[in-house]
Order: sequence, then structure tokens, then C-alpha cells
Amino acid sequence: MSLTGSQIVDEVCDIVGKKVTAVSVSGQSLQTRVLRFVNWGQRRIARMHSFHELNQLYTGASLVADQKRYHWTSDLGLTRPKDIFDIRLIDGENSRKIERWNPRRFDRIYPRPENYTTGRPKIYIRWGPYLEFFKIPDDSYPLYIRYPQWASELTLDGTSDFENKDKLLIIAGVLETYLALQENAEAGVWYKYFLDEMKRCTHGEGNVDWEPEAEAHGEEGYKSGQPWRDPYALPGDPLWNYPE
Repeated sequence: MSLTGSQIVDEVCDIVGKKVTAVSVSGQSLQTRVLRFVNWGQRRIARMHSFHELNQLYTGASLVADQKRYHWTSDLGLTRPKDIFDIRLIDGENSRKIERWNPRRFDRIYPRPENYTTGRPKIYIRWGPYLEFFKIPDDSYPLYIRYPQWASELTLDGTSDFENKDKLLIIAGVLETYLALQENAEAGVWYKYFLDEMKRCTHGEGNVDWEPEAEAHGEEGYKSGQPWRDPYALPGDPLWNYPE
């Protein structure tokens, strides 16, 4: 069972040795401030890892004919998007995964996309909260978008979007509280606690389809016409390391 925002705030205040009813110089209650700090902690967590419970698949987005740029919330309908994992154009004719390019690469090769004919998009770039597609669509195309979210703002009566991570939220809240109170020595201690708990939480997620991919290491073997570069040769062999 997840703790409510109020219960998390109480735990944080107990750890830092402050009363929930304490009032700051500006007149704010510590309860209000610590709730804000816990929300900062949620953002810190989300920046470091995209947990499964905040990864979404949205199928309600679509492209519009002759429109190149789309705001990812007002145009595409994403909710609290942090980034984009994957975009697929899926229809009855020629479904495809749309490839993400670096903006510098895209601008170098296609400095003015409007110079090209419209068509079925195969490339997109992200620039701020906007996505730009190329080719510029010539029709309305449905999109399937996988994306990670930011957690919604935690309230005193509500529970966090993070699942089974109350301890992590409390530690993050303590860390942000000590940082805000400028108690740097304590903040350093709790930052180590935070990193350790983050490691435990991320290791708790599985990815059963993941397989390592081997990469070349060191000097390659021989090419056609270079039999003296036998990759299995030993230093004692007459042709080992024969100069080219």
C-alpha cells in the first residue's frame, strides 16, 4: 500500500527533526514546503531513470496533411511527456517505424524540407516540445507513440505515480529538504542513500528481451589477399605480424 503525500511529508519532517507546523521566514508551513521538496525529488528520480510504471503507449495521435511541426501535448495529445522512446506510423498500407535523427544532421541534409514533395514520413526530430516530421505528411496518418512521463504532482491526500517506491520518495524528499535548508553535510550523506536506493529500484526492473551485442575489440582479422594476418596466429609463427 502506497503512502499518501501527507504520510511521506510526516516521515521527512521526523527524519530532519522539524515540526510539520513549523513556519518559515516567509510564513509558509514546513508541511507545504516539504511537499514541494518531495515533488522535486520525484523529478530527480525521473531524470535518472524511466521506470516502467511511467512509460506509456499512446495510440490517439495522428499527423495532418501539409503540417511539419507538432507540439507533443497540444497537437499530439501526450500527457506529461519527458521524451520520446519510439514512434510508429501504422495504417493499412505501409506501416513503418519513424526514425529519430539528430537536429544538426537533419538540418545539414534537409535544410529546407519544404523544397521536397510531401509524402509518408520516415524521419522525425525533437526540438524543445515540438516534433518535426519528414517528409512533410501528405495525408492524415495514425501514430503509435511510446514515451516516458514525468510523475504528476503529489498532493497531501494523493499517492505517487511511482509504484512500491515509498522509501525512495522519502529519501529523495529528505535530500531535497536538507539541500533547501542548506544543511550540506547532511545532504551529502543522504545523497549517497539516494543513489543506493535508486540502484536497488532500477535493478528490480527486468528486461527479459535484452541481449548483449558483441562489438569488435582490438585489431580485426585478415581481409582477402592478406593471409599473413591470420587472427589465430601465435607470436612464434613465421608470418605473425608480417608487415603489410
